[in-house]
Amino acid sequence: MSEPKGGARILPASPGTPLPKARFFVEPDKLTQDRAILNPAACHHLKNVLRLKPGAEVVVFDGAGRECLGVLETFQGDNAIVRILGDTDRATESSLELTVVLCLAKGKKTDLCIEKSVELGVDHICVVSSKRSVGRISDESAISRVERWRRVAVAAAEQARRTEVPVVERVQSFDDFMSQEKPEDTLGLLFTVGAEPDPPATLRQRYPNTHKVIAVIGPEGGFTREEIEIADKHGYQSVGLGPRVLRAETAAIVAVAICQHLWGDLGRKPPNFPPKD
Repeated sequence: MSEPKGGARILPASPGTPLPKARFFVEPDKLTQDRAILNPAACHHLKNVLRLKPGAEVVVFDGAGRECLGVLETFQGDNAIVRILGDTDRATESSLELTVVLCLAKGKKTDLCIEKSVELGVDHICVVSSKRSVGRISDESAISRVERWRRVAVAAAEQARRTEVPVVERVQSFDDFMSQEKPEDTLGLLFTVGAEPDPPATLRQRYPNTHKVIAVIGPEGGFTREEIEIADKHGYQSVGLGPRVLRAETAAIVAVAICQHLWGDLGRKPPNFPPKD
């Protein structure tokens, strides 16, 4: 093993050897160069669900880009201690910096949108309430709801073998979100019913060198004319998703996949893509 800057060991690349399926998120301050401390929830899953014993290999990641292969060393109270063997140095993050803005949906549909968006590689998630949002949330329950969404994001990142966990912002109104200045180097897209008839694929021709995107997904009834005009004034391009009317959760998944295909790693090779034989 090599010794890179900072003392972390990088495991030799071995594409033919898959990593262990047991994978856990660890808070950055709980992951050092040689040990990781799993929280009670992860410890319970490891011990009582997966029934792993000391000596079993696991993967841990800190949600900020570091992923390590380790060995379960011991159970210590409600925590599990993992000895770090080395960093995996895998590249699973998209080259596209993608923010998805979801309109609050009814029930657990927002959970589903967040889960699938994380799996597809988004970096930032905002939930907004729009005029036609089916879901509603009180100020009292907003904090607990966002905490749940953040747990959903962590679980999705674990499942998708991502090395980073997207930021999930607090709930805000559509108008408040739009009042924030959009960076000039970021392409703003408003996916809604009744937008221009040109297919989304034409966006790559019009914006070929895009590296940052904010994708705003409309509610099931689409945005109101007033909301579309507000978005237009703030530099957002209205985009349709074909002739069929999609449910909000379907539209979110499709919109994120389209962005990753046009400018991310679903349509282009990632930076560290291994050369073909």
